[in-house]
Amino acid sequence: MNLTDGTTSYDFALLPHKMTMLRAKKTIAVRQTYTSVAVFSWGVSIVGETISLSWNAIPAAMWKQLDAFYAADTPLIWDPTLTLVPATTTYNVQMIDLEGEYLLGGYDETLATSWRGDAVMTLLILSAVVTP
Repeated sequence: MNLTDGTTSYDFALLPHKMTMLRAKKTIAVRQTYTSVAVFSWGVSIVGETISLSWNAIPAAMWKQLDAFYAADTPLIWDPTLTLVPATTTYNVQMIDLEGEYLLGGYDETLATSWRGDAVMTLLILSAVVTP
């Protein structure tokens, strides 16, 4: 699993213990009329979906990199692959939230014993990029 802003590329030190399913959702509007129903369906798309990735705990160094992406507030390229083989579909995303707690060592990010607990990162999918 990897995030990049085009300059800095980061391979996740730990994979999330939980993640929203990557699944396109149907966009549909329904309006009931006096005698029937009007249905407007625009098909399925993953654009606009939010993906939540959560960890019980992550090293402070990993938090620091994710926080740098968050603070930069620029679109990122996310490869959700769990293997060494790059994905055929990557996603242009915006990190819209990053939360966590100090854990085991506290504030000092230079200590190997510093961790962040209950870390949750939320990504907004801007587009999917399919590579042949």
